[in-house]
Amino acid sequence: MGPLGGSVGDTLAQALVLLEEGKDREAEALLLTPQEGPLEAERLALLGFVEARKGNLRAYRALALEAARRAQTPLTLYHLGLALPPRAGALALEEALRRTEDPQAQGRLALALARALRRLGRLREALDYAALAHARGFTPSALLEWAWLSLLAAEEPSLPDLLRQVEPLSLRGSARGGAGLYARLLMAHLRLLQGEEPTARAYLRKALEEAPLPALPYLAPAGVRLLGKEALPFLQAARPWAKEPPVQALLALAQGLYRGDGEGVAGALPLLLEEAAEEAMRGLLFLGRPHPLLGELSKRGQEFLWPASPSAHFQALGEPRLGGRPLPLRQAELLVLLLVRKEGWRGEDLAQALYGEPNLGALKALLHRLREKGLRVSPSPYRLETPPPSDLSAFLRALSRGDLEEALALYRGPLLPQSQAPGVEALRLELEEALKQAVLAQGEVESLFLLAERLGEDLEVWEALLERLPPEDPRLPIARARVARLRREYGV
Repeated sequence: MGPLGGSVGDTLAQALVLLEEGKDREAEALLLTPQEGPLEAERLALLGFVEARKGNLRAYRALALEAARRAQTPLTLYHLGLALPPRAGALALEEALRRTEDPQAQGRLALALARALRRLGRLREALDYAALAHARGFTPSALLEWAWLSLLAAEEPSLPDLLRQVEPLSLRGSARGGAGLYARLLMAHLRLLQGEEPTARAYLRKALEEAPLPALPYLAPAGVRLLGKEALPFLQAARPWAKEPPVQALLALAQGLYRGDGEGVAGALPLLLEEAAEEAMRGLLFLGRPHPLLGELSKRGQEFLWPASPSAHFQALGEPRLGGRPLPLRQAELLVLLLVRKEGWRGEDLAQALYGEPNLGALKALLHRLREKGLRVSPSPYRLETPPPSDLSAFLRALSRGDLEEALALYRGPLLPQSQAPGVEALRLELEEALKQAVLAQGEVESLFLLAERLGEDLEVWEALLERLPPEDPRLPIARARVARLRREYGV
């Protein structure tokens, strides 16, 4: 749980500083005094945050919802976004960020959105929002979130550059929680990636000594990564604090990693994929199991979570990647077209689908580059001899058998969204429309919510979701706000 910042009343401002320093008891004492108007709403939100640090996530969610009901300020919306499950939280924060022009409020909301997106595994989007929060000068936590995501999703800045920025924060006092604790955990990983294992373990032990007990299950998977077989006492200490299902899944992952228990790790994955996708990636790397999520990781991000060799998995939905590495768009377009027609293509037809004209010379050069990557493509007709596993193939299989839950999980973005190849553009529209019609026909709330999140600005899907959400659903105000904005923008 990270700290905050904000332009609020004097008492709440003092409480915010104390929370930033990890002095939760002192902050809670200040927050016992009722306030007036919007400040009362913000007081409730901060009390909820204190409860979250005690491990009481239900109280945090209840207080955050009540605070946002009383007054929608950047601070109350920040906490609503963090308290809700990450999909609903990210949508609430996106709407709030669109509505504010105040730089400090933008920084606060961008930081919360970065955290929600990290929990969804959307690491590159999260990095962009963390950079925005950092640029707005929003608290040390924004710098730490940006540095953490830079390790996971990018190759820059270099490790020495990150060390220079993070180390001063790691030398802060020994408050139980706050930015200093987060910085020491990050320093442990930075030292590990530089091959300084004893120093990395020393930083982690320091962080564990200072961590509030309810935080131990959250630190457990990283603890196993850094401590190995020395992590057993830490896991035993964390066990009593894993009281709610998402936290129990984190501890189950850590215990599975510690024991080398593939079944235990696999059993934790479904809930982690919904609530803590970053840790789900750790489990996937341990299992050696391909998944579209892994395409979000940089090379050092894979080493950060769990050292493993990336598979030859092809990601076509969203940014194209092969074996965890970016794939040039033209090569990705060719690979998509070869994947969807197993019987193969005549050369002229394949070139037409790629270039809009029968450019056989360019096609042959492109085929050569695919073969250099180890993909076997036979001529006359052109077809893949051993198609690589891909999110596109898995998505098509799920859609054909009516498994909308799996199809939506795989549909992390449009098919090669930057592509203008005629054959790919036609397939992209066909896939999106087929998924949309299947979900609308089913009419199930969770599927509609996931599709609305995936498509973003599709008014028809948002209206269908709004019709079906029950009055007590915390996502109802998000859907109302999105429908109202889209209707205005589309002139409906």
